[in-house]
Amino acid sequence: MTIASRLIIGIMSTWKLIQRRCYDLLSHKSSLLIILIAFTCIFVGIIHFGEVWLAWSKEKYQAVFHSFNDNIIGTSFQNKLCQHVPIDVVYTWVNGSDPEFIKNLRKYVSISDVNAAVSRFNDKDELRYSLRSLEMYAPWVRHVYIVTNGQIPNWLDMDNQRMTLITHEDIFPDKNNLPTFSSPAIESHINKIPGLSDKFLYFNDDVFLGREVWPEDFITQTGGQKVYLAWWVPDCSDICPWAWVGDGSCDPACNTTICEFDGGDCNATPSPTDSEMIEEDGDYPYKLLQMKHDNDRETGKSFPIFKQKTSASLTESVNNLTPIVKSHGFINNSSEDIIKLLTVLQNKTMNNELMPSKNNFKINKTEQGTEKYSTSTEISGYKYEFAHPNRRVKQPARNDDIINLVHVNEKENFERDKYPSPLKRKTRRLDTYAESLLYVNRIYNAAYGFERRRVPVHMPHLLDKWIVDDMQKKFESEFKKTSSHKVRNSQDMQFAFSYFYYLTSEKKRVSTGEIFDKFDTDKSETWSDREIRTLLSRMYHLPLDYSFVVDFENAITNCSSRIELLSTPVPPSGERYLDSTLPIVSRELIIKCDAIANKLQDEFGESDRYHHEIVKAGKNEIFEMLTSNVSQTVQLLDEIRRESKKFICLNDDMDPSRKSENEVIRALLNDFYRSLYPLRSNFELPAQYRNRFSHRDDLYEWRASRARARNILLLLVSLLMFFTIYHLFYNQIRRFLRTRSLPNLHV
Repeated sequence: MTIASRLIIGIMSTWKLIQRRCYDLLSHKSSLLIILIAFTCIFVGIIHFGEVWLAWSKEKYQAVFHSFNDNIIGTSFQNKLCQHVPIDVVYTWVNGSDPEFIKNLRKYVSISDVNAAVSRFNDKDELRYSLRSLEMYAPWVRHVYIVTNGQIPNWLDMDNQRMTLITHEDIFPDKNNLPTFSSPAIESHINKIPGLSDKFLYFNDDVFLGREVWPEDFITQTGGQKVYLAWWVPDCSDICPWAWVGDGSCDPACNTTICEFDGGDCNATPSPTDSEMIEEDGDYPYKLLQMKHDNDRETGKSFPIFKQKTSASLTESVNNLTPIVKSHGFINNSSEDIIKLLTVLQNKTMNNELMPSKNNFKINKTEQGTEKYSTSTEISGYKYEFAHPNRRVKQPARNDDIINLVHVNEKENFERDKYPSPLKRKTRRLDTYAESLLYVNRIYNAAYGFERRRVPVHMPHLLDKWIVDDMQKKFESEFKKTSSHKVRNSQDMQFAFSYFYYLTSEKKRVSTGEIFDKFDTDKSETWSDREIRTLLSRMYHLPLDYSFVVDFENAITNCSSRIELLSTPVPPSGERYLDSTLPIVSRELIIKCDAIANKLQDEFGESDRYHHEIVKAGKNEIFEMLTSNVSQTVQLLDEIRRESKKFICLNDDMDPSRKSENEVIRALLNDFYRSLYPLRSNFELPAQYRNRFSHRDDLYEWRASRARARNILLLLVSLLMFFTIYHLFYNQIRRFLRTRSLPNLHV
């Protein structure tokens, strides 16, 4: 018998056995119940399989299922969104009134640290209203992540599928850095949130939306990123703005450690020269931690004194100085020599109170017997040394006395009144945020060169987590140091500032072939005379000198005559002008012609690594510091009501000692929030409910206990049902399962 015949017989036998069992089942008195249970199991299995398949399909075909309705309110925005860009939102939040938080803060941080003040962590329900503004004006965001130290707002709906609470333990790779109370340390790890979109918006809890916001507010049409910049980074000192550093001219006021020795200008310049004063259109907005009797900030007041250049004032200084010089043996010296002496001050006009005293002039004899002039000017106890103008400025001439001029200890009030002039006494103590900006600025000066940088606007920041990864790999040690800080520190990598200037400063190399393709606009693999004209117009200043055109054409002709090419493409008609003598300018020719390739590399060999667009702040955003002044706060809030901006940031700068006024401010602020965002969002519990647990660990422990109790209960119910059915149908089950056999025949 063949194998096929045996297989057919086996199948038929199995089929007959199944039929026989089905007949036995149908003949049973409980057959209907058994069939019903069987069909129910099959139906449940199909539904479960369908859910699994649907979830897999949504993940695999996300562009189809989640093109425009994958957002926090589940509504399609196909008619309003130009393209679907999955963007999540990340919040950082802390409840500073939590007793356990205060206990940990006092345990790990000294109470004398100004950055550990409990008032810095006050919660005024900003997160609730910021989420409302997000749902009102940016409902297209996909998911919301709230990063906390484990705390849960009592109004937050933890069952919302579009919200995930993330703790520091979830994102910090080094658990030894925990607990932390430093926002820069936390921000440096938000890109490690599991499931976070490639591009995400980072919100502080005190940032709100005042009008409709769309991805186009953060992303350019070419897929680049918009960078919103506001005020300038604080100057390195009160007498040296960053505009003077690295500008090619030596400024003694900047030749200090804190100003990075004028960016090396004094090492490359034989004698001090002047820098032009740049008008500031913005300044660092944070308060300087000075004495209460300061009427005006001292920053910048000394610039005109060091930068004014008037011959009349110089002549007056010479006349005042002449008797002093003559009394010290300079009788034969002319006024011209004295003028040369004064040029050490960089032609800066010195008023009478800054003129050197008689005892401050010295004459030193050099080894060659020549005289070397030197002056020392004392300003309220701080001494400046100036070298002879004809002597080249060297490294030892760096003047770190200016550091002492800028950073001095606080003195008594009567001393302040004693020296009213800003040059008599200079005190500048910035807050930690400003110092961290200067810290990052110095690091980036070393990495990317000296540049005058602005501070990013206080608004939602669009970040790319892969760019953040690249940035943290490049500055790995600096970010590790930031992560280790318990509170804000002057050596923090300020997150937004670091990210945006990494984004705008990173460059990539462009090959000569890529440059050729860029100007080969007709894609003919050859350069026409018109394309060469476009190239030259971008390489040289206009109007274009004909000699440049001739030199370029000669270089191409020379290379064409001596370079052997593997292949020469056939150019289309009309590539050359009627009087043109150029050969065929192919891609291979340009790459092998060093004279041309080097010029192209010098001009176009470096380009931005990341596409971006700089946007000057002021039109769509408002940033204000809330003080304890009630009338001023009322006026400020009314102004925001009258003309609401897209991005609103209200920062707490209230005086902790004025408790009664602060309570009024908080009430006014809450009323302001409720007037702009009155509707409850999907992220909130109903008004009559509050969260039972204030920490995520307690919630998860309760959920685990509830799941265990539920599973045990289901197991007990299942066992009870099984034994009940078994005892009810004991005899029928035994008879159904009994094996039938033929009786033995005895012969």
